[in-house]
Amino acid sequence: MNGIVLIEVCDANPACTSALFALEHTLPGVTVLETSCMSQCDLCATRPYVFVNGELVTADTVEALIQRVRQRVAAWLTDDPDVPGDEG
Repeated sequence: MNGIVLIEVCDANPACTSALFALEHTLPGVTVLETSCMSQCDLCATRPYVFVNGELVTADTVEALIQRVRQRVAAWLTDDPDVPGDEG
């Protein structure tokens, strides 16, 4: 078990929603950090994305992204390397 998971999100990205921040309350060990800029402006303008413990995770919709984030968090907490991250 890895212990803590940091989710970083740009405040200008569509992923910066209350649903993302709710993960702090529903998933133990998760912290969501809102940042003013993550230097991913091209990506930020086209699709929802976050970094989960420094690993890029993207999706076509915010809902799909949150599902992927849940999968990545589960992978980090169980040391499972086979959970997908950056897929569209």
